[in-house]
Amino acid sequence: MNGEPHLMSVMVPCLMKTMSGGQVRSIALGHPLLDDYLEFVAARARPNTLIAVAYDLKVFFTVIVKQPADITTADVLTFIKAQRAPRRGAGVLRLEDGEAGLSARTIKRRLASVCRGCSAISLPGPTPG
Repeated sequence: MNGEPHLMSVMVPCLMKTMSGGQVRSIALGHPLLDDYLEFVAARARPNTLIAVAYDLKVFFTVIVKQPADITTADVLTFIKAQRAPRRGAGVLRLEDGEAGLSARTIKRRLASVCRGCSAISLPGPTPG
């Protein structure tokens, strides 16, 4: 390394939405693999699904600051733990189940988006359940 510091390349997601006539035309996160996956989703899903998947991936890569190819199962577990953490203070609980953090439904949707994305771009990752 010749005494030079090693610089690690990280993924900094930026959700970019292209609109035309009030319709979503494309969504990108600024990473070629993820953007290709979002094109795949866009060709097969409704616009709201595309927006949800893109947002879920953005949230994941904001919490887990790594390149998509470097994601491990441990990173996914860390993400789930972060999503379950209290959002508005330890004393604020959801009425439906008395738990803190995001709802199980939201966490499952985000996990499914991440797992399907990893699977589609041939990255290791857990299978959505």
